[in-house]
Amino acid sequence: MSFVRKFGTIYRTDLKLLRRDPMLLYSVAMTLVLLLIVRYFKDRVGVYYPLLALLVLVFIPMIFGMIPGFMMADEKEEKTVQALQVIPLSSEAFLAYRLTWASIATAILVAISPKILDIEIPRKGLLAIIAFFLFEAWTYGLMIASLSESRMQALTVSKVLGWLLFLPPAIKLIVVWRNLSTDWSEFTAFLPTYWAYKLFEGIPKADYSSFLPGLAVHAVWLLVFVWLFKRRVL
Repeated sequence: MSFVRKFGTIYRTDLKLLRRDPMLLYSVAMTLVLLLIVRYFKDRVGVYYPLLALLVLVFIPMIFGMIPGFMMADEKEEKTVQALQVIPLSSEAFLAYRLTWASIATAILVAISPKILDIEIPRKGLLAIIAFFLFEAWTYGLMIASLSESRMQALTVSKVLGWLLFLPPAIKLIVVWRNLSTDWSEFTAFLPTYWAYKLFEGIPKADYSSFLPGLAVHAVWLLVFVWLFKRRVL
């Protein structure tokens, strides 16, 4: 079987899964709706709008990471992942296939989000945000696939991880809202989304000092779950 036919076979399976579970596609549509809703409230929330915008942006890599994560959880439950060892298809090639289209979708949606949200982000800042969110989409998908043994477990895992990754910008929003003297969000610096909001916060000041440490944190999380995925799934 040729390399192209191998991927074609997996792709046809993907389409069947998406037709069987349209909620995944509805979630993508709802992300666009959520962007429009947040934009509607721009003039009503005032100084809190940038953090609110970031909260909805953080949702994008979660959605696009969730979809391949659920697909891999399905394949894990139905034992179809093991068939990849017979094709044969390397784990690196499988992950590249699974996450490439999700990466493209994430990059496109994040790129058009500033227009929808009516916020100014320079090109350099937007590329930095996209880089972070690509890492987060990959990591989120691998988290779901690695920590779940079935579709039901994947739903639970995605909810728990979603709340965890929302913590940094959510805590920062509370700090700003309540005008707290201590920035409690700093205690979540081990999470990749903390560095996403730090980067987002520095962009208007042309401050990209958080990019390299944030990239390092994102890379560590990704490498850990790539290792865990290869150990527990493939």
